[in-house]
Amino acid sequence: MSAEEHSEDIVRVYSGPYVTAEIYQQILQEAGIPARVVGEELLASFGSAIPDVVELWVQRKDAEKAQAAIKLYEKQREERASRHTDFPKPKDDPLPRPPQ
Repeated sequence: MSAEEHSEDIVRVYSGPYVTAEIYQQILQEAGIPARVVGEELLASFGSAIPDVVELWVQRKDAEKAQAAIKLYEKQREERASRHTDFPKPKDDPLPRPPQ
């Protein structure tokens, strides 16, 4: 198999912040989908100067399943977040006061 044929077997399913790519990689691995985060070495050199430099790659045959797993994770995350909108607020001043 040539390098050109091999490169067509890999597709990008996400590009964006490093932390999000790592979370998605974990989600995909738990779903049995091999995934690879690439581009993190560029963060050391350029930091956030180049947006969406980190990418998450999967095999083409797993791309649809990977997108579905990411979409399900995001939906569940939004549902969890919406349940916590009525979190109680402190009744007193939460800021520390200097000693008297």
